[in-house]
Amino acid sequence: MKIMTGIFAFVIFACIGSFIGVCYDRIPKGEKVWKGRSHCDVCGRTLGVRELIPIISFICLKGRCRKCKGKISIASTLIEIFTAVIGTLAVIVYGPTVQGIVFGFAACILFEIALLDQKTLDISDTACLLVALCGAVLTVVNGSYISSLIGMVCVSLPFLVITLFGGMGMGDVKLMCAVGILLGWQQTLLAAFFGVVIGGAAALILKISNKKGRKSEIPFGPYLCVGTYLSMLIGPQCIAVYLSLL
Repeated sequence: MKIMTGIFAFVIFACIGSFIGVCYDRIPKGEKVWKGRSHCDVCGRTLGVRELIPIISFICLKGRCRKCKGKISIASTLIEIFTAVIGTLAVIVYGPTVQGIVFGFAACILFEIALLDQKTLDISDTACLLVALCGAVLTVVNGSYISSLIGMVCVSLPFLVITLFGGMGMGDVKLMCAVGILLGWQQTLLAAFFGVVIGGAAALILKISNKKGRKSEIPFGPYLCVGTYLSMLIGPQCIAVYLSLL
């Protein structure tokens, strides 16, 4: 049963990953996500249904267009695989429950946010709203209204103050407000902690390797998304260990 659940989840999240791949390709170009069918970047031919099956089509076609044999970018397939893995992992950790399913979908949205913020330095209001809606579902199911209300402001409010002084963007503030609804205040604080530690380490590595100059803008959203995902998966255990040490 667990194997079948994992396989089903993997297929569903791979399909979501296919859509995320479209967003990753089109949004930075200013193209509409919902309009226009997928096509070969080399010959421009509209792709058929059999060429749009997540992961499988790329493998069967050996990474080349069926007509012109032009090379197909592997980026979309990697996005499909990664989305399927992180979504399925959330379902495996929490089981096929409302929380497991919601966390699975939230993981996909966080991945989309991280990808596009890295590429465009912008966090979509729509994506943040979707995370908040996922949180609203769990809030109603678990009855965690107070925790979610505190979670909305416990990180986003300090981030807002930092934003007013130019330290980060409003997208980060909106993201953590949505995450607060999703995780509640304790796990949101942990998510921010993970994000700051990972982001700080990454910034230090980039500075040492001279890949980013002092004036280069480093998106913080991807690290907050990683921190949030880690808090989703192992947050309760980390909090329990911390409290046991007090």
